[in-house]
Amino acid sequence: MMVCKYCNAEIAEDMKFCPNCGKNQLEEELDEEMPVEVEQAEEKTKKKVWPVVLGIIGVILALAVLAVVLLWAFGVDLRPRANDIHKKDVYTVTVEKAEKKSNEIVATLADKKLTNAQLQIYYRMQVVEFVNYYGNYLSYLGFDYTKPLSEQTCTSDKSMTWEQYFLNIAIETWQNYQIMGMLAEEAGFTMTEEAKKVLEALPDDLKKEAETGKYESVDAMLEEAVGPGCTLEEYMKYVELTLLRNDYFASISEEMMPTDAESETYFTENEATFKESGITKDSGLISAVRHLLVMPEGGTENDAGETVYTDAEWAAALVKAEALLQEWKNGAATEESFAELANKNSDDGDGTTGGLYEGIYKGSGMVEEFEAWAIDATRKTGDTAIVKTMFGYHIMYFVSGEQNWLYNARTQLLAEKTTALIEENETKWPIDVNYGKIAVIEVL
Repeated sequence: MMVCKYCNAEIAEDMKFCPNCGKNQLEEELDEEMPVEVEQAEEKTKKKVWPVVLGIIGVILALAVLAVVLLWAFGVDLRPRANDIHKKDVYTVTVEKAEKKSNEIVATLADKKLTNAQLQIYYRMQVVEFVNYYGNYLSYLGFDYTKPLSEQTCTSDKSMTWEQYFLNIAIETWQNYQIMGMLAEEAGFTMTEEAKKVLEALPDDLKKEAETGKYESVDAMLEEAVGPGCTLEEYMKYVELTLLRNDYFASISEEMMPTDAESETYFTENEATFKESGITKDSGLISAVRHLLVMPEGGTENDAGETVYTDAEWAAALVKAEALLQEWKNGAATEESFAELANKNSDDGDGTTGGLYEGIYKGSGMVEEFEAWAIDATRKTGDTAIVKTMFGYHIMYFVSGEQNWLYNARTQLLAEKTTALIEENETKWPIDVNYGKIAVIEVL
């Protein structure tokens, strides 16, 4: 330590300036003849400099910290990120935080507003539908429902997590539904009577479910099932818009449905692209069938762990299948009576679907013999047959079908028309999303 040669304050030996008086310790004392009063006044002034400067710096730093805290508290991301789905790495929060943010508006479209509570509904529906659709195949898609979605990279778009992927679709779905709803309003379109009945019955149906589940209220049941803020009122908004959108979409789809001639022209123009997807004019039908499966009884397990049947066991199964088909032919011999027969006797299904399989096409994944019969271009409604596969004997009933190439051309052309309609009105009614305010909870 050394002493300041101007104010006698103790300072470190390597300090150039005294923190007390501010004097440069390396300068020579040139003002020896300065009046004492002036020197004392100067020293008093300089003694005040550092405390004042430090005080100002302290206030500035405190304000800066306060600003950061406030920005964080209001969901402002301080990182220079674009306002898109990559705004945050993780959007899931605790239930408590989601409850506080449930009414915050995260998107607007004209006079329509999307809150976190509403977004939670759309988000959950997207995830649940995806999981239910792919079921046991989820692992092949790189989807692990045991881990947080924010910790998994989306297989179809590696720039996103699964959480970001589903949130993006949820927001786009809300946008699509709102645009369709506003187009319906402009056209003076109202939902069908069937949809109205569903909407009217929903509150009572949910109340019964809540009572059966011993919930305090419908709101409590919905908040537990869907997420914070999902009250009956919010859920009804979602269902009403969904029903209106679906009815209106079905209505305009009929009006915009391409003719066979338009579809064939479209197929010809895009034949190379369709061929890359395995669709040609020789692809057979896309069809719907009903079936009743009769599996052989008995069987033994081989070294590979597979059940194998004797010729006698297979023969017995065929006799049973032929008897059931004859029973159907001796009765009403309608699609409805076949469905009833399948519900009572089939070894496949839960006894409620009447053995119905729809959307069967070449490469759809059905067992080979089953698929080949179902997509045969010579099939007519009401055709029946007994088809043997590795699972047993299938009593087949052909419901309906059309040329696969024609169906795909029509579907693709219709999709392009409806997409163009949506995009046109996205310009008319643009969406504004505040990604920084999004807060949802885990849905799995």
